[in-house]
Amino acid sequence: MMKRPCVEPTPTIELSVICPAYNEEGAITDAVTDVVREVFPIVATCELIVVNDGSRDRTGENLDTLAAAEPRLRVIHQANAGHGPALRRGLDEARGEWVLLIDSDRQMPLERFGDLWLAARTGDAAFAVRCRREDPVFRLILTRLVRVCVRTLFGTRIRDLNVPFKIIRRDHWLDMKPFIPPETLAPSLFVSIVSVWKGHRIAEVEVSHRARKTGVVSIRRWKLLKFCARGLGQLLTLRLRLWRELRPILTRRVS
Repeated sequence: MMKRPCVEPTPTIELSVICPAYNEEGAITDAVTDVVREVFPIVATCELIVVNDGSRDRTGENLDTLAAAEPRLRVIHQANAGHGPALRRGLDEARGEWVLLIDSDRQMPLERFGDLWLAARTGDAAFAVRCRREDPVFRLILTRLVRVCVRTLFGTRIRDLNVPFKIIRRDHWLDMKPFIPPETLAPSLFVSIVSVWKGHRIAEVEVSHRARKTGVVSIRRWKLLKFCARGLGQLLTLRLRLWRELRPILTRRVS
């Protein structure tokens, strides 16, 4: 009787790191190095997914060179669609049990990853909180306006809703996914909102923040106003969906 060949089981990936990138040739190599140095030694099985969102500089070429030397790095090239859709694409491609969302501009140092990882595994998610944001004044004002809108519409009091440094369970992402369509401008913000409404146990960890040293902000001037208007419309749509679909569950919890 012929023996069947022994097939090695596919190892389980514990964490997927998702990082959108657009025109970040000055920072992308260091951004990947940060993950390799600060994240990979802590998590036994890990993958880094960088979504190159139609960069017009050497970001894509640099990533391909890095991927040739680092098997845990997966590079996805796509036509430019914006930061939100690029992040959403990365979430769709993730295979880990947990998902870490980061940016490629290196404004969020990853030295506190270990604390964030430990906090997440005691519950369902962990969100960083920027103690002192090193951003232009207009972005700080915009953040405050978003916080007011979100608290008014959703009653959500997460301290740093759209922080680009958060860990969630992948099965929870799959549960939230119907509420966050591919064209969502700020999926990280929506993840925070839906997580709270679904009753996930969320830990918050204070971290440092630094000013951008390379690259440029992709949304500026009048485009920012259009972005905000579209974002508000998407928030209103999300509010209606959450209320319609989760209200019966929330009512049962209260009663």
